[in-house]
Amino acid sequence: MSFQAISSLSQGDQLLFNKYGRGETVPLPHHTITDAFQAVASAYPHATAVRECFDSERTLTYAELDARSNVIANYLVQNHGVGPGQRVICVYSRSVEMCAFIFGVLKAGAQYVPIDGAVMVEASLRHVIYDSGASVVLCFSSFKDKVERSMPAGSSANVVAFDAADSIWTTGNTQRLNVDIQPQDGAYVIYTSGTTGKPKGVDCSHMNLCNTLLNEPGKLGITVGTEVACVLMLSFDLCAWEILGTLMNGGTLNLRGPSRRGGDREIWNACLGRVDVAISTPTGAQKYFPKRSEFPNIKTIVVGGEPCPVSLAEEWSPHVNFYNICGPTEITILNTAQLHEPGTKLTIGKPIPNTNVYILDESLNPVRIGEIGLMWVGGLSVSRGYVNLPDLTAQRYRPDKFASDGSMMFNTGDLGRWLGNGELEPLGRRDDQVKIKGFRVELDGVSATIEAFPGVEKAAAIKIGEVLWGFYSGATMVDEVALKAHLATRLNHYALPSKLVHMTSMPMTPGGKIDKRTLKELGEANEAEITKPVQDIPTPPPTVYSQETTVGLYKPETVEKSLERGSITEMESVNEKEIELPAKNGFHGERWFRHKALSAYRKLFIIIFSINLVGFIVMLVNAPSEGLPVNNLATAVAANLLTSVLFRQEYVVNFVFWLATRCPTSAPLWIRRHLARCYHMGGIHSGAAVTATLWWVIFAVQSTIYFVQGSEKYPINPATVGLTFTILALLNAILVMAYPTIRPKFHDQFEWTHRFAGWTTLALVWAHIVVSTASLTPAGVPLGGELLRSPAIWLVSLTTLSIAAPWIRLRKVNVVVEPLSKHAVRLYFDFCTPPPGRAVRITDNPMREWHAFATVTEPDKPGFSIVVSRAGDWTGRTIENPPTRIWTRGVPASGVLRMAPLFNKIVLVATGSGIGPCLPVIMAKKVPCRIFWSTPAPEKTFGRKIIDAIYDTDPEAVVWNTREQGRPNMALEAYKLYKSSGAECVCIISNGPVTSKLVYDLETRGVPAFGPIWDS
Repeated sequence: MSFQAISSLSQGDQLLFNKYGRGETVPLPHHTITDAFQAVASAYPHATAVRECFDSERTLTYAELDARSNVIANYLVQNHGVGPGQRVICVYSRSVEMCAFIFGVLKAGAQYVPIDGAVMVEASLRHVIYDSGASVVLCFSSFKDKVERSMPAGSSANVVAFDAADSIWTTGNTQRLNVDIQPQDGAYVIYTSGTTGKPKGVDCSHMNLCNTLLNEPGKLGITVGTEVACVLMLSFDLCAWEILGTLMNGGTLNLRGPSRRGGDREIWNACLGRVDVAISTPTGAQKYFPKRSEFPNIKTIVVGGEPCPVSLAEEWSPHVNFYNICGPTEITILNTAQLHEPGTKLTIGKPIPNTNVYILDESLNPVRIGEIGLMWVGGLSVSRGYVNLPDLTAQRYRPDKFASDGSMMFNTGDLGRWLGNGELEPLGRRDDQVKIKGFRVELDGVSATIEAFPGVEKAAAIKIGEVLWGFYSGATMVDEVALKAHLATRLNHYALPSKLVHMTSMPMTPGGKIDKRTLKELGEANEAEITKPVQDIPTPPPTVYSQETTVGLYKPETVEKSLERGSITEMESVNEKEIELPAKNGFHGERWFRHKALSAYRKLFIIIFSINLVGFIVMLVNAPSEGLPVNNLATAVAANLLTSVLFRQEYVVNFVFWLATRCPTSAPLWIRRHLARCYHMGGIHSGAAVTATLWWVIFAVQSTIYFVQGSEKYPINPATVGLTFTILALLNAILVMAYPTIRPKFHDQFEWTHRFAGWTTLALVWAHIVVSTASLTPAGVPLGGELLRSPAIWLVSLTTLSIAAPWIRLRKVNVVVEPLSKHAVRLYFDFCTPPPGRAVRITDNPMREWHAFATVTEPDKPGFSIVVSRAGDWTGRTIENPPTRIWTRGVPASGVLRMAPLFNKIVLVATGSGIGPCLPVIMAKKVPCRIFWSTPAPEKTFGRKIIDAIYDTDPEAVVWNTREQGRPNMALEAYKLYKSSGAECVCIISNGPVTSKLVYDLETRGVPAFGPIWDS
C-alpha cells in the first residue's frame, strides 16, 4: 500500500484505517463456480440439490442437476459454438430447469444473464438482448413468443426454448465438458436500472463470486443438508446468492412457487416453513416472516438491499444468526456484514474476507476515523464494470491506490463512517439526497428517524414536488403529535416531513424493496383528492422490470384526508428556491492576487513597510558623507516598536473598533465593508515589528562600522555594540517564532518567546539607550539632559507603559462553573460586563500561558460567561477540574464580531466552540442574523441552553450535527443563508484553516465575508 495514500491521517488513524478497512486474507477452496459445484456433485451425488415447493414438489439430486447442466452445456457448445467470452441470456421462471440453465451456461464457459420471464417487460428485454451482445437467448417454451417479439432489429442471437417435458433431458449428452474456465472469466451479468434510465449490466467474474460465496460470512454456514429458501426476484443479485451460494456449498435450494394476484403469503409460507436459511430485503422479511414464532425452523436470516429497521433485527437476533449486510451489485452481492447481537447497535459490520472498505472524501482521500465519507470498496469481489458503459465504469471504478497492485476499487455511493468497534455505520446514499428549502437532506436518515419511533415498522421519506412526505407502516396509527415532536428534536427544521402518511403495509417491488414510485404516485394523486384510507396494496401484476423500479402497478385508491385520524398529517412547509453555489469570479491567479496577496492584513503591512521605506530613502538621501545618523535610526526603531505594541494593546484595539463602528448602517455597504476589516490591524502590528527589526539591522551595521572606524562624530563603545547584537538576536527570535507556519506548531514556545524575550528586549533597549547615549554625549554634557532630549527614550517610555498597562490590572477573579459535557464547560464571571464582540484573557499561571475566550454577555444580566471546549492540555484540565478562581488581566478586547452593528443583517457561521463568540450577538438581538453552526453532537457537547438561545433568535437556524450528518459544504451552506436571507455579510468563527478557506470561497463569489485570521 502507498504510504502517501494515507499520509494525511494521524498515525493512530493510519493504523485503524488498515485494521478496520481490510478484511481477513483467506485462501479460496475453488476459483470458479463450476469447480465448486462439480466438487459437491462428485462428493455428494445423492444429496438433494433443488426442490420445488409447489405442485408436485419435483427434486433433483446433485448428480441429476450435474447431468442436466451438462446436457445444456453440450448443446450450447455443439450447436451454437458457445464458449468463454460469450454471453447467454436465460429467460426462465423458478423451477429445477432454471438451475440446469444456469450451470449449463457456466459449464460451457459462457456468462449467463438472468431474466425473470414473468416480470421483465418487452422493452427492457429488447435492450438487454441488444446491450449484452448475447449469441443465444435460452428460454422456457412459455416465454418464447415474448422473447421473439423482443428481439432487436438486426439481432443475430439465436432463440432456444426448452421446458420440463422436452426430450433433450433424456437424450442429451450428459458428459462433462473440458472447457478452460479461468477465475477472471465472466460468470453472470446482472441488469439493474436503479431508479431511472435503461437497465445497465454489471459484469461479475467467477473469482468475484467465489470470494463472496465460498468464505464466511457469505457462505452462511451452508453445507450438505442445509435447506435454503429461493424466494427473491430472479434477476436480483440476492437471488444469485440464494442459488449459487447454496449449490456451490452443497445445500438444498427450496424454490417458492409463482406469485398469484390474490396474494402469495401461502406460497412463501410453503417454502419458508421448511428452510434453515432465508435471504431477503428488510421489507420482504417484514411482510413474509416478521415474527420468529411463525417460523421457528429458520436458523439464519440475511437482510440487505435497503436499511434494516432495528425492530426486525431485535425480533430475530436472539434466536437465529441475523446478518445485516451491505453490498451493491457492483461488489458482487455483499462487501460487509454484521452478525447482529441483541441490544447492540445495528450496523453493516466489517469487510468480508479479501475485501477492503475505504471511507473517503470527494478527493478520494481518507477521512479521519469516525468522520462521515463515501464508501469505496476494493478487493476480490469488485466486479469488472458496466457492460458497454465505459464512461460510467471509469467514473465509478478507479485504480485502488491503497492496494498498489493494479486492482480496482468501486464507489458504492453510500455514506458511512467507522465506529469505535471497527464496524461501519451506514448513513444513506449520496444519490438519495434531495434539496428541501435549499438544503441537502438525506432521505434514508429521515426514514430511519421515523422508524425509531415506537409503533412504526417501516418508513420511507420521499420528495414530491417541493414537499417532503413521510410514509410509515404499522399495525395501528401512532400518536402523530408525539411523532412530530420526536422528529423535531432529531431533525433540522428543513428535514422535517411536511406530510405524514400512515399505511397498514408498504407497497413492495418484485425485488422486495419499498416501492417508492408507487408511494410517489400516491402522494401526487392525493394532492388533488384524498377520499379513502389506504389498506394493503395488492401484489403488482407481472409487468415490471428492475430490482428497484416498478411500472404498471395497480394504483392504490386514495387516502382519507383526516387530520384527526392522522392518515395524512400536514406539517409546516416553507418552499424556498434551490440555491446553488456559483462559480468563483475571475481566474485563479487574479483571485489569489486580489483576495490573498492584497488582503486587508497584507495591505496594512505593506503600508507600514512603505512608509518606513520612504523614511529610509529620505534619511539616506540627506545623510552626511560619513554615514547614517545613529540617533535617527534609534528613533525609527523606537517609533516602530511603539506602533507594534500599541496595536496589540487592549485599550487601543477597543478604541479602533469603537471608532469604526460609529459609521451608521445607512452608509454605503462598501464603506462599512472596509471599516469592518479593522480587525486586520494585526497587519500594522506585524508590519511595524518587522520594520523595527530591519531598522535595527541597519543600526547594527552602521554602529559597527562607526565602532570599527573609530568615528569621532559617533564614538560607539563596545558595550553598545554588544547590546546591539544581543537585541538583534532576540528580535529575530521573536520574528521567527511568530512566522505563520511556525507559530501554530510551537504555540507555547511562541508565547514564551514573545513574552519573556520581549520583556528582555525591552529591558535591554533601556540599557542600550543609556549606554549608547553615554557613548555619544560629549564630555562635560550632563547625561540626563541628553536622555531627555532623545525622542527614542520617550517613545520607549510609551512602549513600556503600553506593555505594563494590562499587567497593572492583573487580578484573580471568582468563577462559577456550569459543566456542559465531558468536552465542554461554561465559566461565569461578574467582575465586568463587556459589550458583545469582546474576548477575555485567562490563565491559572500568569507567568506561563494565557488563553483568550469570547465573552458571552446576556441581555439585562451583569457579568459574562465563556465557553471552554476541549482543544488541548490546558482546556482539558479546565474541563476536568474547573477552577473556582482564575487569573485575568487588562480589559476584554474587541474581536471580529464587534463590528456586527455596522450591518443591517448578517449570517453567522460557526464550528465547534466558535459558537461562543457568536452568542453575544445572537442573544443581544440587536443585529438580525441567520445562523449556521456545525459541530459534533451539539446538544450532548454544549447543552440545550445554547441551542435554545440560537433558535430563539433564528427559528430556522441550521444546527449541523457532523457526527450524524458528516462534514457540510460550508461555502454552499453559508451562501444559501446569505442569498435567501438578504444579509449584507457573512461572519465566520472557526479554526484558522476553515476560516481562511471559507472567507476566500465567499469573497471570490462576491460575498462580503469576515473571519479572524492567525494574527487578527
